[in-house]
Amino acid sequence: MAVSPLSKQKAFLGLANHDNRRTVEPFLGFELLLFRRFQQQPGLWYEWRTNLSRKASQGTVKDLEAPCTSGDSALQTLESLEELGVGDIHQDLWFLSVMVHRRPKNLLEFVEMEIERERCKRLPKYGETLMMRYLNLYNFTVLSLDSMFKFGDDNRLPREIFRCPNVKSLSLKYNSLEYLPCDIGRMSKLEYLALTNNKLSVWSLPYSLTFLTSLHTLYLDNNLLDALPGFLSSMPRLETVHRHGNHNYFKSTFMWYHTDVNLRIIPFFSEAHSYSRYESLQFWAAKGIIGQKQNFFQDENVVPILKDYIADIYNLFNICHNCNTACLSNRNGYKVITFKNPYLGNTCVPFQHWACSMECARAVEIPARLEQISAARELDLQYENYVRECVRKFSTYRSPRSMLSVGVSSRSGDSSDDSRRGKVTLSGSSSDGDDQSFQQFSFKVHDADDDMAFSRRFHSRRWRNGRSGRGRILPADSARTKCSCVIS
Repeated sequence: MAVSPLSKQKAFLGLANHDNRRTVEPFLGFELLLFRRFQQQPGLWYEWRTNLSRKASQGTVKDLEAPCTSGDSALQTLESLEELGVGDIHQDLWFLSVMVHRRPKNLLEFVEMEIERERCKRLPKYGETLMMRYLNLYNFTVLSLDSMFKFGDDNRLPREIFRCPNVKSLSLKYNSLEYLPCDIGRMSKLEYLALTNNKLSVWSLPYSLTFLTSLHTLYLDNNLLDALPGFLSSMPRLETVHRHGNHNYFKSTFMWYHTDVNLRIIPFFSEAHSYSRYESLQFWAAKGIIGQKQNFFQDENVVPILKDYIADIYNLFNICHNCNTACLSNRNGYKVITFKNPYLGNTCVPFQHWACSMECARAVEIPARLEQISAARELDLQYENYVRECVRKFSTYRSPRSMLSVGVSSRSGDSSDDSRRGKVTLSGSSSDGDDQSFQQFSFKVHDADDDMAFSRRFHSRRWRNGRSGRGRILPADSARTKCSCVIS
């Protein structure tokens, strides 16, 4: 039986039984930049494909793998590449240099498979590109694409990276991204998404993030967010959202939280744009699909070419968070601010919604405000019960052999404010009865049933240690807390 050149090459590389395998290695930024350049310049790809194929047929793959296993730096010098016989690599193709030294095995295998595909005259499917075939070959589950672009580069993300069906982790940190493509909704198995240190605002995060039903961790640190997108609160699997370091985030939070609730509905005036060049039967059909808020990427009734078209125009629409309406971004609407307290272990978390009308805005804000008030009352009740329980244990606990014994005496007949106060004296001794370890604890405070607002203020302050003479002053400011506590 005849053996094809591809089979010989795969046997030489030790990859005979690993077609379409899942690799534990992540897909890295230099690989994305390399294949994006090859797709933009097909002539460059054919030139290097011929060169690499010739080197592979000569058995130089072991030489190419040597720099990876020698412990040297992954980015070799130009002279080293020339010594390997790969040829002159221009500095603009630095990502090819890194690829040759870090993953020559992957690159050579892919080159041979491409030659075999063309020899068999297999035509690519719709949407199948060079990068897409490389991603499908190794079936990556982790995409680590941090710090790929420098200032001034074209930092648009290729659609191919969102077509990987088994990706569970995607990191896009430090890329100066101003918007996230709608195609992110294709990654149905994504569990971890890192968008730290970009230029993302509330409006640049697409509603298609709700299609990520497996997502549980989202990093949005150090962006331009003044609130979280409202649709995040409707993602039940989301467990962790990192949001700190955002532009005016805390300023906006406290401004809206302490503002009259009627001002949490803010008219939003859009800039005038003409979208007449988009308007067609296909355009209006896409508008209806977007307004349904359904995952059209998983809908078999939507053909692939229409899915790509919808993804391309998705950012032209604002989606009402109350009704199934998608409005062009040049239409005026309402910005609605709501709060979740608590939300994923945090308090006072603001969310920003878009509503197409005042009725929809009120339908979003009023239930959220009632839920916020109810949650705040529940937290207050839990805290008051906690304070009362602490006061009860503190005031009623007595044991002759305990560390502390409590005596309470009240003064009467005094017309001053002190007549409403009690004096609690704590005397303690060690468990072995040593009287020399006796301590006296003098504590003046309002009665437990006097004013729970005072209890909140008192128990919410952190106790800090200090020295004053023989005693140790526990409260930070006795004038503000109306208490004095001295251990002598």
